[in-house]
Amino acid sequence: MRAAALFAAAAIFCTPTCFAAAGATEYYPSDGYDEYEDSDASEGTLYARAGSREAYFCTSDDLSTSIFAVPYTYCVEVLSEEGEWYRAKYAEDYGIYRAVYGYVLKSDFELLTEAPQTVYLYESVTVTFSQPPAGGLPAIDDITVQAAFYGSYYSGAAGYSYVLCQGSFGYIAGANDDYPLIETTPLPDEEVPDTSGGSGTIIAAVVIGILVVAALALALLSGRKTRKRKDEADPFQSGRYR
Repeated sequence: MRAAALFAAAAIFCTPTCFAAAGATEYYPSDGYDEYEDSDASEGTLYARAGSREAYFCTSDDLSTSIFAVPYTYCVEVLSEEGEWYRAKYAEDYGIYRAVYGYVLKSDFELLTEAPQTVYLYESVTVTFSQPPAGGLPAIDDITVQAAFYGSYYSGAAGYSYVLCQGSFGYIAGANDDYPLIETTPLPDEEVPDTSGGSGTIIAAVVIGILVVAALALALLSGRKTRKRKDEADPFQSGRYR
C-alpha cells in the first residue's frame, strides 16, 4: 500500500527536473538553520514527538497515503485530533523549506506537555544531476542543486528521501537516516554526596562521646575521693580497726 502511495505522490508532486538522472546524492546538515531550530517552538502550541523511525506523515487519515516518515525524535505541530489521528503540520516556511499539512497516527507519536527546544529537522541534501551523452554528442555539465529533506520512505528493500527540490516535492534515491537525534530522556545530574552535614554529625557524635566518658571518669574519681575522705575521718566506720 505504501509503495502505491510512493508512486502516486511522485506523480503528483515531482516535475521532470526532479527525475533527471542523479549521478550522486550527498547528505549534509545545512547551514543557517541552527538559530531557527532553537526558537521554532511556540508557547501554547501542542507538539508530538515521533516515537519510531516508522512514524509516517500522511496526506489523509489513511496509511496508504503516507509520503515520508517524520525524522525520529523530531516533532510535528498538532493542529487537531480526529479519532486515532492527529491533523498535523511539519516544518515552517523558512529558507528552502515549506510547511506541509497532513495526518499522523497518535500511536506513533508522544504528545508533549512542554514546547520542545527543537521541533523539526532542517537538513538539506545536495543532489547532482547528470545527463548521459546521446548519439556521441557532448552532454551538458552536471547540475548540482540543494533540496530540503523532509523524511525517509521505504518501499520493500529500497529507500528514498522525500524532498522539496526546485519548488517541487518528490523523491530521490537513497534514504537519509544519518541525522542527529534529540535526547528525549535527560540524564539525571550525577549525585554528589553531601559530606559537609555528615562529617559535622560524626564530629558532634565523637565530641559528645568524649564528654560522656570524661563525665563518667570524673564521677568515678569524685566518688573515690569522697569515700577516702570518709575512711580517714572515721576509721572505725571503715572497718580497719575491727
